[in-house]
Amino acid sequence: MKKHQEHIVCIKSEKVKHREHGFVDYKLNNSDLMLGQRAMLEKDDDFRQLLPISIFTHKGKVWAYERTSKGGESRLHNKIAVAVGGHWDLEDLVIENSVIDLEQSLANTMARELEEEVNLTSSIVKTVELEKKVCADDTEVDRVHLAVVYVHELDGEGIDSCEDQLKTVGFISPKELLSGDYNIEAWARIICEILVEKELA
Repeated sequence: MKKHQEHIVCIKSEKVKHREHGFVDYKLNNSDLMLGQRAMLEKDDDFRQLLPISIFTHKGKVWAYERTSKGGESRLHNKIAVAVGGHWDLEDLVIENSVIDLEQSLANTMARELEEEVNLTSSIVKTVELEKKVCADDTEVDRVHLAVVYVHELDGEGIDSCEDQLKTVGFISPKELLSGDYNIEAWARIICEILVEKELA
């Protein structure tokens, strides 16, 4: 599997101080973007690494999977997750006249991560970016990341993980995932809460 680039995109944590319940109303903009060494950023909560992440829905349910003990991040083992995605690498940046094309760069990152992480046999019929960004403090991992969440509506349930450390659970309603019967990770809880709130809006 391809190793991530040494330098990745991040922002200063102080840009998202006004967060609550694990998410924040924050509009990503070029002036906040910074580059940092990944190894350093993993241990420095003065910065938030930017992660464009994707979730998949079909008929009101969201695709969920379990992170098994084969995964590299031991802090997330045996947790139920709903999002796939990863770091925004230097190679994902689209730059014109020394200015980063934010939308295209995010789209590049998302497309690369989807290719690496999931096998889609259903088609994406609609993609929406959530206004709220995931910005949690629940764990050491959460405290150094900020996620831009894309919701992909599928025309069927044809999706599986490409990675053997991720075990597909299937499509489950966000309310059911929040019921307490599942060992869901913080980001899954936050995303499901946002989805439930959107449904009620």
